[in-house]
Amino acid sequence: MKNLPYEINGGPVNGTSPNGEGDATPRDPTWVPVSEQPVFTPRKLKVICVGAGYSGLMLAYKYKYETPMDDYVDLTIYEKNHDVGGTWLENRYPGVACDVPAHIYTFSFEPNPDWSCFYSSGPEIWEYIKRTTVKYGLDEKVQFNSKVIETVWDESSGKWRVKVDQQGTIIETEADVLVNAAGILNKWCWPDIPGIDTYKGKKVHSARWDPDLDWAGKRVAIIGNGSSAIQILPQMQKTAGHTTTYVRSPTWITPNFAAHLARDGKNFEYTEEEKRRFREEPRALFEYRKNIEHNFNKFFYTFLKDSPDQQAAFEACTESMQQGLNHDDRLCEKIIPKWPVGCRRATPGEGYLEALCAKNVDVESDKIIGFTENGIKTAAGEREFDIVVCATGFDVSFTPYWKLVGKNGVWLADQWKDIPEAYFGICAANMPNYFIFNGPNCPAGHGSLLAVMEWTAEYILRWCRKIAKQDIKSVTVKPDVVHEYNVYSQEYLKRTVFTGGCRSWYQSRKDGRVTAMYGGSVLHYKENLEEFRTEDFEFEYRSPNRFRFLGNGLTIREKEGGDLGFYVKK
Repeated sequence: MKNLPYEINGGPVNGTSPNGEGDATPRDPTWVPVSEQPVFTPRKLKVICVGAGYSGLMLAYKYKYETPMDDYVDLTIYEKNHDVGGTWLENRYPGVACDVPAHIYTFSFEPNPDWSCFYSSGPEIWEYIKRTTVKYGLDEKVQFNSKVIETVWDESSGKWRVKVDQQGTIIETEADVLVNAAGILNKWCWPDIPGIDTYKGKKVHSARWDPDLDWAGKRVAIIGNGSSAIQILPQMQKTAGHTTTYVRSPTWITPNFAAHLARDGKNFEYTEEEKRRFREEPRALFEYRKNIEHNFNKFFYTFLKDSPDQQAAFEACTESMQQGLNHDDRLCEKIIPKWPVGCRRATPGEGYLEALCAKNVDVESDKIIGFTENGIKTAAGEREFDIVVCATGFDVSFTPYWKLVGKNGVWLADQWKDIPEAYFGICAANMPNYFIFNGPNCPAGHGSLLAVMEWTAEYILRWCRKIAKQDIKSVTVKPDVVHEYNVYSQEYLKRTVFTGGCRSWYQSRKDGRVTAMYGGSVLHYKENLEEFRTEDFEFEYRSPNRFRFLGNGLTIREKEGGDLGFYVKK
């Protein structure tokens, strides 16, 4: 019988020699010396988060107040802009607003009794974000004017090698965990239209608005009819000399989300008395917010094909749009979709339909052939403009704006070149210790996105705690898990209006697969994250033995002289 290849208390077993003399039996390859520290003693962990919008700030709050770990986790948030706020700092076009009721578009830890309107403007939302940041010190870990340009996984050290551009100075650092909180609609781009650089008039993108732009009395073109264009047109039409809006496809203009909670189904201003009551009676504000959240989540049934809720929404929206367009047959044919409500993001664009009917507005649905020096050319001819507004959206490939290279030299941009596939919108195959807020197939189009961000932050920090306390080098979602998860999700999504035959950024341009919506309700998403399915991940440890974290047989409580009878309850 062979000697057991172990050592006991550092000495040889069965008379084998520890110094190689005699017939020494080799150690078991998983042997490690006993770690002289209590079980679950955390190692130091460096976490880098990219972005200080709602997501990054949510992570900062959870880290600081609800999941205290600053004694073993060093968090740094790099923000490319000069201030917090993300999309609400960057998007300053006229009419910018949120189509989610303001009282549920807030941090859960900081209800705001002083929202001016049921649906708030972009500037008011940014002011709320800034005020909350200052109140809770959420920017303590933020480095501004710091644009991450490269993150490369180093297998030998189990760390991300990170390069950051700080106003022309490139710094190099590293992280055990990398968090992408840069957002979905972050990389704006000019439309791919021939001759765009030949146009000599004023050209502006909705995501990079010129605050000094003066359109009074001017000839204006607006390209696009997504959310931004729908909000911009009513504002510019009021004073522009003439506006031509280029509409590629129909779009649903809905009665406001949670319209039955709004007065006359429209946005409204809260009275000073209502705001006073919200300030003085926190319970009343809580019940009000909870009721909005409940009704907002019920809207998911509308996204199920052929459901009674979808049918009711289709009929109500059709009637509402016909009225808004003054039953103009030509406009109704161009603007009102035949596909289900919600296939493309429905927008509660107050004033948009009325602006389309204005005398100084033309609706052009012919395909744009190209730009000219003085304007835009379609099959119907050329129109000259003083100003062209490109409300044409963003790069929605879900790849980050920086170079990201994971295990075995895999570039995420290559891996997601055709179809971006993630695990619950948070993790990607071949990307160790990498977590995403609002990645592919997250609940971006139904339910409260702020709640989703909060649950995601909790999920990420749960992983950070596990990695630090269980001597883990890296966790990577298994490729076959990502594949199976997406196969099942795509089958479920066939039941939803997201596969209803429209053209939308929700879908891959390659094969029409839905890449931006989650296969289930927002509550379904929450319960799945709470299950914390670690079996879906590959683990690598920092030693040959995964149980080194067991330490010296004692707990931290015992080491620190705590209450050793804490479990006695009665």
